[in-house]
Amino acid sequence: MKLKKLRTLICLFLIITTLFFSLSGCYNSQNIDRLAYVVAIGFDVGENNKLKLSFQVSVPSNSSDGGSSSQSDSSIVTSIECSSFDSGVNILNSYLSKESNLAHCKIIVFSEDFANRGISETLFTLMNTIDVRPDCNVLVSRCSAEYFLNNSKPMLEKLSARYYEIAPTTSQYTGLTENVTLSQFFSDYTDTFRSSFAILGGINSDNTHSANVGESPTEIDASNKANETLIHGKPNIENIGLAVFYKDKLVGELTGLETICHQIICNSLDTCVINIPSPFEEGQTISLKLRLVNNTKNKVELVNGTPYITSDVTLDARILSMDENSKYLTMENVSLLEKSANFYLTTKLHDYLYKVSKDLKSDIDGFGKYIVKDFLTMEEWENFNWLENFKNSFFDVKVETKVKSGYIFMES
Repeated sequence: MKLKKLRTLICLFLIITTLFFSLSGCYNSQNIDRLAYVVAIGFDVGENNKLKLSFQVSVPSNSSDGGSSSQSDSSIVTSIECSSFDSGVNILNSYLSKESNLAHCKIIVFSEDFANRGISETLFTLMNTIDVRPDCNVLVSRCSAEYFLNNSKPMLEKLSARYYEIAPTTSQYTGLTENVTLSQFFSDYTDTFRSSFAILGGINSDNTHSANVGESPTEIDASNKANETLIHGKPNIENIGLAVFYKDKLVGELTGLETICHQIICNSLDTCVINIPSPFEEGQTISLKLRLVNNTKNKVELVNGTPYITSDVTLDARILSMDENSKYLTMENVSLLEKSANFYLTTKLHDYLYKVSKDLKSDIDGFGKYIVKDFLTMEEWENFNWLENFKNSFFDVKVETKVKSGYIFMES
């Protein structure tokens, strides 16, 4: 009985002690009221200094207004001319009279001009900054980073941080971009068998629309990049395409369709919609929803010292375009559609592969990993210099598409 009372007293003592320390004064420099939460960071070339940093800072809501969250749907953007990232953060702290907290940063934005000049110093600095999380996204903006952050207004999300977190995930059902994180970008940059790439973004407005003059019906949508699609509405973020790097410098950009080709080769495609020329009516298109049936089989060989790359692609396609006669598609017509899809995709994949190898000279598909095993030592591999030799590659692509007539009108 005494032992039971002793246990009870010990438990009470532990509970009281825990409550005492948890409720004791905890006000210090890290108190939530003294922190400024940065949700996005932009990098531009400075006018009077080496660097122009833009910080998008979340504005806390007033709990007395009845809000249930400590976060707000509003934010402010502060731009600073400085000589380095760390000095810019220090100046921001002084300006805001609060300590900036980078742990909630969701996106790093580089302007095209800044990325063209090389970002290695900035990249290593960000990776060395403990507060910056490796899962934040990396984006190259076709406008200045400052303008990008000032005009990124959430439409369907109340919180800016949530908005930046969700936007890149559209790649899962559109294929028009890819969810690129800081850790992935840095890993690709430091690898010897592939090059890095980032999300291509911009602010859509009437002034940025591409006319698409002379484009065929199949190319009108596919040839677009961020800032070019004919979307009419309030200026807002548009993530379409990829920014391609060679080493630490931006060397080119991919359209939405080229991004789909990249994901097909890399086995990162979930689903997407493309338009192919109709084999039944000249000048018309048919919309197909694609997904990979099996992983693309990539093989790399050296023929007389030159990379010869083969890719075998297997896709499943469902017809989205329908008219009153669509449900009467015969096996013969389905076969014609499959041949048309195979020819179209083979052509586009070839065009894409020769663009990244001959024009951009950048192996963003990681073909190097398929040939590195053929080198006996790391020294031999480094002396071969895959990233430099990739531009000499030749390609052979085979596509097999299995077309189904649709979701509703299926042949029995």
